[in-house]
Amino acid sequence: MLSNFSNIYRQYIINEINVDEDDIVGLVERIYIDGIGDVDAKIDSGNGAYNVIHGDVLRKRGDNIIVKTVNGVKLKKKVVDKVVIHIGSGNKEVRPVVNFDIKLGDEEYKDIPFSIANRSENEYGILVGKQFLSKIDKLIDVDKEFEQD
Repeated sequence: MLSNFSNIYRQYIINEINVDEDDIVGLVERIYIDGIGDVDAKIDSGNGAYNVIHGDVLRKRGDNIIVKTVNGVKLKKKVVDKVVIHIGSGNKEVRPVVNFDIKLGDEEYKDIPFSIANRSENEYGILVGKQFLSKIDKLIDVDKEFEQD
């Protein structure tokens, strides 16, 4: 029953709202991140801050950091911003923000900001948030995965 509703709703969005199939992303998408490669990312419309990438900051030198990130890759990145995240119970976390060039489906995007956080306890090391999705005009179909492959 739910699957039938999902199909009807999807067809409504595509036909009535006039959304292209290419403008729909699934709950999980494979993205290419320059310097890292292909990784699976969770698409999260509830994340109103920057996109997030798993990483441990190994060293800081001026505006640059050395970060060990997904797939064990070590990168030197320039910190372009910092973001304060309220992680609950009155606790805050200050995260560095760096830019990555990424590819989602057939589209390439330059200088996309990602905050660096330890996501080792999460299923996905990459989280793509609603700010980015809004800028690129994508809708999420939470019943699907890998719609942009």
